[in-house]
Amino acid sequence: MVRRHLPLTALRSFEAVGRCLSFARAAEVLGVTHGAVSRQITALEDMLGVKLFERGARLSFTEEGGRLFAGVQPAFDRLTEALDEVKRDDSRSMLSVNAPPTFTMKWLIPRLSGFHRNNRDIEVRLSTGIGPPGELQMNKFDVVIRRLAGPEADERSTPFLASTLLAVCAPELIERRPIADPKDLLDLPLIEAATANVSWSDWFIRARCELSPKARFTRFEQMFFAVEAALDGLGVALLPSALIVDDLAAKRLVLAYNLTGVYERDYSYILSPFNRTHNAASIFGEWLSKQGEDSNHLAHAVIGSSAPGFTAPRHMESPPSPRPKLSARSGSRAPPSLRRVTRSNRHASR
Repeated sequence: MVRRHLPLTALRSFEAVGRCLSFARAAEVLGVTHGAVSRQITALEDMLGVKLFERGARLSFTEEGGRLFAGVQPAFDRLTEALDEVKRDDSRSMLSVNAPPTFTMKWLIPRLSGFHRNNRDIEVRLSTGIGPPGELQMNKFDVVIRRLAGPEADERSTPFLASTLLAVCAPELIERRPIADPKDLLDLPLIEAATANVSWSDWFIRARCELSPKARFTRFEQMFFAVEAALDGLGVALLPSALIVDDLAAKRLVLAYNLTGVYERDYSYILSPFNRTHNAASIFGEWLSKQGEDSNHLAHAVIGSSAPGFTAPRHMESPPSPRPKLSARSGSRAPPSLRRVTRSNRHASR
């Protein structure tokens, strides 16, 4: 379609209806009448020759409507961001940061207020993603955070947050049935996430304990769901220490059994070579390194104060990663790693 013939008013109404899945709420959002929105949707359907919504008891997309919305909504988001960038105060730097969703919710957002207090001239815009850095359009982001190891890491990346895999649960789950041996865990539901690098099968091998075929598993697609399930007392979960260090320190979670020597990939940040706010990105990277160092120390303290458990035999541990390199931006060495990693062929989600 020729760009000058794009039905922008109708598409704006379509995006609002698709976002709200309600003609009435979309009308309120747009500040027009229900009838005006309905007419715009009908006109768009007539122009395209397809039905975009199923108008039953509950409004829903048709297949064609869903495909159109998948393209239209991000386009309107980009238009909004472009306008906001032009309108913003030139004295403020806008920093676009892309990070895994569970990491963003459990680690980054709880610490971000501290960055804002000390850097009021930098506006941080967060988005989430799990794609490998090599597949990203780096011109869209100023800073990208991912779990990296081996061939995924390169000279652009700076590790800042180490992680070890822990078997944790809500305190009340083991108050009446203390865990003295890994096999005691088999009496409890075992929680794991599809995005985890180490499964319960791997963990029990490292603990030199046979996994019973009668073991009860609860599996989730995303790591965040596994974290919430553990917090709610649904079972014992295998979770990276980096994502739950605050929950452990606050006693919302406890170690069900302290098996050391099972490592995760480090979180690393990459500064985009295309970013227009290099100074702001460097400041944010240095802040990540400092926060990561503090978090690593807290994790060592929390895990070290837990009841002694079992250390995985060295021949079963994951190979240590290379020593963190000097940061060309700050001149300081990245935080020490807890040593990591397990399987490098799984997605860098979380």
